[in-house]
Amino acid sequence: MLFRSTMGVLLGQSDGEPPFNTAEKRHAIANDCIGGHGSGVAEHYHPIVKISVLGENVEIPDDVGLNDGDCSMRPLHTHSPDGKIHAEFEQSGVEAPLEAFFDIWGKHMDATGFDEHRVDENHEFLMFLNTYSYNENNQVVVDSSQRQQVDDFENLILEDKQYIELVYREI
Repeated sequence: MLFRSTMGVLLGQSDGEPPFNTAEKRHAIANDCIGGHGSGVAEHYHPIVKISVLGENVEIPDDVGLNDGDCSMRPLHTHSPDGKIHAEFEQSGVEAPLEAFFDIWGKHMDATGFDEHRVDENHEFLMFLNTYSYNENNQVVVDSSQRQQVDDFENLILEDKQYIELVYREI
């Protein structure tokens, strides 16, 4: 059992418990279970998160938040590895912070860094916000002139068509 628990911590997974993460406490939304797509969803929108670590893109896996322990679907989840987060809520007006998605995924993310990559004298962790639209070929289009740096990592509220870039890099 010790080996499985240790491996769960290393892999960001656990034995039926909420996934491992480095947050002191999981956000309440990360513990919600909304059942499935057929249940009464009052609000459904899609922010996109892109992560790079030392110049390499980090893929957010498909099915984060789906079939998670005894829950078939968390309110923040993915269906594909393109960074699109499906935010689905049984009530309108729920303010979901980005932090809650990372709690569901089981990855550390705050001003100190992403996963095991931490800010130090040689590295920084930055967040940029933008919006996206779709072109005639249904491809995501981001206007780079609208990109702005923000620093409210844990409290950033997710919104529809929000394009979030998280960048861990050398200074």
